Amino acid sequence: MPASPASQRAIRGTVLVADDDPVMRLLMLEMLQQVGLEGIEAQDGREAVAVAAERRPDLILMDVEMPHLDGFSACRAIRRAEGPGASVPIVMVTGGDDIEAVTSAYEAGATDFISKPINWPILGHRVLYVLRASDAIARLRIADAQNRAVLAAIPDTFFRMNRDGFYLDYEPGRGRMNGGLQGRTRPGRRDAAMDEAVPFTSERCVGRHITEVLPKEIAARVMTQLGEVLSTEQVRSVEYELVRFGETQHFEARLVATGPSEVLGLVRDISERKRTEEQIRRLAYCDSLTGIPNRQAFLETLERELQRSKVGNKKFAVLFMDLDAFKRINDTLGHNVGDHLLKIVSERLRETIRPSDLVSRSEALPGDGLHGDVLHGDAAPEHSPATNLARLGGDEFTILIPDLERVEHALNVAHRVKEAMRRPFLIEGHEIFVTASIGISLFPEDGDDCNSLLKYADTAMYHAKNCGKNNAKLYSSSLTMQIMSHVKLEVGLRKALQNNELYLLYQPQLDVRSSEIVGVEALVRWRHPERGVISPTEFIPLAEETGLIVPIGEWVLRTACNQARLWQGLPRRPVRMAVNLSAKQFKDENLSQIVLSALDETGLDPKLLELELTEGTLMDDAIATLATLERLRGIGVYLSIDDFGTGYSSMNYLKRFDVRALKIDRSFISGLPQDSENAAITRAIIAMAHGLKMAVVAEGVETGEQLLLLEQYGCDMVQGYFLGHPSSADAMTLMLGPLHLALPDIK
Repeated sequence: MPASPASQRAIRGTVLVADDDPVMRLLMLEMLQQVGLEGIEAQDGREAVAVAAERRPDLILMDVEMPHLDGFSACRAIRRAEGPGASVPIVMVTGGDDIEAVTSAYEAGATDFISKPINWPILGHRVLYVLRASDAIARLRIADAQNRAVLAAIPDTFFRMNRDGFYLDYEPGRGRMNGGLQGRTRPGRRDAAMDEAVPFTSERCVGRHITEVLPKEIAARVMTQLGEVLSTEQVRSVEYELVRFGETQHFEARLVATGPSEVLGLVRDISERKRTEEQIRRLAYCDSLTGIPNRQAFLETLERELQRSKVGNKKFAVLFMDLDAFKRINDTLGHNVGDHLLKIVSERLRETIRPSDLVSRSEALPGDGLHGDVLHGDAAPEHSPATNLARLGGDEFTILIPDLERVEHALNVAHRVKEAMRRPFLIEGHEIFVTASIGISLFPEDGDDCNSLLKYADTAMYHAKNCGKNNAKLYSSSLTMQIMSHVKLEVGLRKALQNNELYLLYQPQLDVRSSEIVGVEALVRWRHPERGVISPTEFIPLAEETGLIVPIGEWVLRTACNQARLWQGLPRRPVRMAVNLSAKQFKDENLSQIVLSALDETGLDPKLLELELTEGTLMDDAIATLATLERLRGIGVYLSIDDFGTGYSSMNYLKRFDVRALKIDRSFISGLPQDSENAAITRAIIAMAHGLKMAVVAEGVETGEQLLLLEQYGCDMVQGYFLGHPSSADAMTLMLGPLHLALPDIK
């Protein structure tokens, strides 16, 4: 029967009516139309199966007794069909008292049944109810499928558990381990070390106690947190490890209460996270070059030991080691060799230091160690050689010695380290020799905080270097005063140039034969605003150490050149101005430009500028020295070797250097004429220099006897207090007034 337009607009579903009685079909279609349902017909079971496949109705009313194919067979055929028809609601129309028919209907796959005689007024509403129920079931089925799809994509394991520790539900994750393992342990081994481990499934877990699923130690942790969750209604978590076929995996179980006696758990494999955390920890706490702990790791270890020693009234020592002259290795052999050396040094330190030197012999602080409810296989010892030895950076290493009973023990460790460093290192065919300077600070004598102890050990190390290197020194409060004085002096020296605190004195050089002043040596002095005049022996080494010697040396050069230019105007033969060059100045690649600039600015004749270079400076790098000397000779300046006799010059290099004069070191002059060895050396130097066509200047002449002997040896020029003290420019100008300055009467 066709539906009216109004009913078509309100159609709530399509129902297939299968019955061989046309009157029954007509009545059913009428009742369905009244509740907004569209009806389609089938005259027998065979036609019902065909129409159901073609039209895909929302519900089927199926009579049991039909020709060609009865209702039960038709129902089974529709259920076997593929597609949505397999779940369409089928309501069987049976005889009122036919219980066997009802049972057969359900077995065939029917959803519901209607007994005859039919109550026609409620038929349509009954069908609507079945449709609503079917729709709800379909939505539940879809939601369940979606949930299962989500669970299938999640690697985590879900479970429900009661307060007694029995699994109520278990949905294994899709990870490698599923969060739970079953197996047997070898005798004497921890439960976490599982053999023959088998992943659990829901069938294997539901109804079982947690101790049957996880090792007892881990199960006890979980049960403790389960009780906390139920009592506080807060989320709790447990981290634990399981070993499968020799591979350790890490898990986190998070628990949340879902009722007064039930919890929901999520178990996640956090092995990758743990590996990432370990990698980050290594990057943060391990020295990338040597593999031993870095500064941050050492500081944290030192802080833990500090707290532990305070509680236990213990002592410990901090050793600060620095390699002597390590920069020279980098500069001469390259940074690759330097890095290789640092690796071998760290290995040698590990081999040299005994475990008893580094491992604490007392209990850890209460509460120290694991944080949170985390169960690991083996807790790391409170102190181990891996954490008590560290590289702070560069060539600096530190060693922490806990539970120190006697200071001698720390000194013994330092001595062993020093001796280990003295053994040669063979790297890339180079046999390298290094030494170490070590400083030691003690807790609680020297300090009660990490920064102080590390700083004081560093201070003691520098004191060891100042005492000749290859040394070990204990810290003392007097060292701090020395360091503070040293730092204060350095700060003052940095300001000395800009505050015009530096000035020059000039000491004459006399020709032995003519008694004339043929040259002067410029000597720098420092007038400190608080301390007065500071000796050059105090501030020149500091200037060398800090690199300030370069700007100070340039200032001396320009000032001396300017003064020499003024003396050129005197009515007498001009004199040479001698200026000392430090090793750092000589190695400065801009040295020749600086000299040219000073000569150009002052207008001084290059022949009147003498540059004095120490023997050690010339011999440091002979090839580079020859190139620098060649550039200076090209400028036209006068070159001499200062402090000759204290270095290791060879005759071959002296000839190649082609300098104009040698200045005999004052140490050889001071013993004359009584010291026969010095006399022989002095005579030999003069003879050698003359053989090489070099002039000879004797420094430090303080007596007439020395002057007379030098004259007999054929020395060309002399300089010293006996001939003239270092004087101001004005005083030297007066001395340069006459044509010559007579030598003192020594007869």
